Amino acid sequence: MKFYLKDFWIFISIAETKSLSKTASQMGMSVSSISKRLTRLESYLQITLFERTTRSIKLSPMGEIAYEKSLLITEEFQRFIDELKSSKSTLKISTPHRFIESFLIDWCYEYCKNKRSIDISVIESKENMDSLDIDELFITNRKSGYPLAIHRQLHPVKRVICCRADMENVTDIKVPGDLRKLPTIYFIANEGEHDIELVKKGDSYTFANDGLHLSSIEESLKMVLDKGCVLVGIPLIHVRQLVKMNKIKVILSEWEMKELNYYLVWKDRPYFKNELAEFLKYIEYKWKEECGVY
Repeated sequence: MKFYLKDFWIFISIAETKSLSKTASQMGMSVSSISKRLTRLESYLQITLFERTTRSIKLSPMGEIAYEKSLLITEEFQRFIDELKSSKSTLKISTPHRFIESFLIDWCYEYCKNKRSIDISVIESKENMDSLDIDELFITNRKSGYPLAIHRQLHPVKRVICCRADMENVTDIKVPGDLRKLPTIYFIANEGEHDIELVKKGDSYTFANDGLHLSSIEESLKMVLDKGCVLVGIPLIHVRQLVKMNKIKVILSEWEMKELNYYLVWKDRPYFKNELAEFLKYIEYKWKEECGVY
């Protein structure tokens, strides 16, 4: 019977997630394929790795020993792969948001001009972050479900209310409640966010869970520009350039709302620590600069 290293990766993932379905999602495989791989590994080792019930799955006594040994095997193999790649560092960076990607390209271009020892590719957005290659780096406002993912929180982003620059009657808007006179939509950072609270020097106002809520930044801004809607809760970093171009303007700026967190997400790469640390520091600086902190 042949030995398959990926079966050990799958075994480790099942041991850590305690779920075949979660492992299948992380590996981009079907649950049945994961189950077959596990059965093949148990047959190869001639031991039972897990104690299974209808409600749970946990390591058997022999499985616990195999888990520790499997970590050593896979880590050593990963070091071997890293060593092969370490002659020239490569990195793929992406974000699911097109408006971030536009200045991300400029940042990477500036960095590569001065750093010849690293190859950086700005790639198309990858919606599913439940799997993560060793040379991938993401900027996103959602945490990855991948067990080995490392998250570093970037500077929080201010959220604002905006409308089209040529929108009439905006001067009549004095308080958030006045927005009910206008076509108003709401940007939500995640599925659980619907009510948006605004605060101003001790006063507060909450937009109740009614009307149109959008999680797509691109579609939200399209509604502003094409339909003349007022948009509540959009991260400032996504509209700054449009404000400079006099296409959009921020209103009720004295009212503040909960800031939005973004994260740099990557997988640890032992032979790339110095280069990666330097690049991460650069991205953090440029992010703060774009957010207007400096």
